[in-house]
Amino acid sequence: MTNDFLSRRTLLSRLPGVLALALLPFPAAAEEAAACVQTGTWLVPGKGAIASDEALAAAAVAQAVLLGERHDSHAHHRWQLETLKALRARRPDLTLALEMFPRRAQPALEAWVAGELDEAAFLERSNWNQVWRMDAGLYLPILRYARDTRLPLQALNVDRELIRRVTREGFTQVEEDAREGLSAPAPASAAYRDWLASIHASHAGGHGSKPDAEAAARFVEAQLVWDRAFAQGIRSALDARPGTLVVALIGSGHLRGGDGVVRQLVDLGVRQVRTFLPWDARDDCKELRPGFADAVVGLPPD
Repeated sequence: MTNDFLSRRTLLSRLPGVLALALLPFPAAAEEAAACVQTGTWLVPGKGAIASDEALAAAAVAQAVLLGERHDSHAHHRWQLETLKALRARRPDLTLALEMFPRRAQPALEAWVAGELDEAAFLERSNWNQVWRMDAGLYLPILRYARDTRLPLQALNVDRELIRRVTREGFTQVEEDAREGLSAPAPASAAYRDWLASIHASHAGGHGSKPDAEAAARFVEAQLVWDRAFAQGIRSALDARPGTLVVALIGSGHLRGGDGVVRQLVDLGVRQVRTFLPWDARDDCKELRPGFADAVVGLPPD
């Protein structure tokens, strides 16, 4: 989902089969966007600038820190790695959770961290080109850091077929043994539901289709199931390693406004959560309302 997680064209071309939503952009004038969050600045929406050390210190005592991204941005992934290192310096007992991998890739993640696989073998064993299909070079610096420091990794995602089935049929129509252990998601807030519905309408309109209320409802439900999957993965990591700090790399659209994954985490009893989102010069300053994120970070263009 985006500050631009994927471009609108790229995202909509994948719907409904792949609902990896980015924070869809609402372009503002470049001068306005550049003025609201300067490169290198950490800002609390609705309040103002905050020192990075202060933001990181507060995050280091949380249960989970959610780092947003636009999947195809080198700048976003460089920032994630820097932030991950800074958090680990403050909280050595840390687990890195990754949207990029479905649960079935967990054995490959563990073998990678143990040093049992080289990069080519890891990408093959984890089915990278099938499950994520982004340039691996965007993520390898983070994955190498995890391997070199023996940082535990947690796969958060589910197989795409589950999301496709929810989009076609609805969650309750999926057999329990095909849900990958997912429980029913907490209901969406009105704002999140409206935002997702607008994405669906834009997609339908772009293909010349008429609005379909039932299809829109299933689209929203599929997104909630995805959010629930990420939240349950984080909850599982916390349960498996009591006292750990879970740092999760997730597309920004799943995190904006305290909705998505954050709302599902609260429903699962995880309330000490910090959300940091990368901010690009092209992003719309009108988005910077209180509650949009715990902080946004101005980043240079790729």
